[in-house]
Amino acid sequence: MSQFFVLQNPPRNIPGIYYRANCETPIAIRVTTTIPDVENAFARRFPSFESILGTRAFIHECLVTCFDTAGKGHRFLLAYQECSDLPPNRALLKVFPEAQFRGELVVMRAGKRSLVIALKGKKDAQLAEDAVRRFLLEVTARRARNSRLRHVPDLPVALL
Repeated sequence: MSQFFVLQNPPRNIPGIYYRANCETPIAIRVTTTIPDVENAFARRFPSFESILGTRAFIHECLVTCFDTAGKGHRFLLAYQECSDLPPNRALLKVFPEAQFRGELVVMRAGKRSLVIALKGKKDAQLAEDAVRRFLLEVTARRARNSRLRHVPDLPVALL
């Protein structure tokens, strides 16, 4: 009887930024990511956000696009967990003071052909922060609309 072994690429650690619930500043991390031999629409990179955020609450993911000073769009994958018994995330309050986000968030750069690619340098870190700010603005505005509050934070001019 012949046996077939499927060889798989070993996972890679791709840089990201972690906004931990009990930290004042974001943390540069490496997210363990499974990468298939051939990437396509049906076989994509799979970052293991559970290894960072844990499994105590659902992990939600979204893609956010922000623009650099030249008007070029950059996409970021955000994975987040909310937990109502946590205090507001202090690191995220520094990004968007009106946000009362209670949870943790990981941001990674999204590629054109790959789901996630490495964050490189200060420019990518600043763009990632802009993506987080845009996400927090949307979450805050949506919650304000849902709770029928009269004050909805204005969209900062830099994000228009």
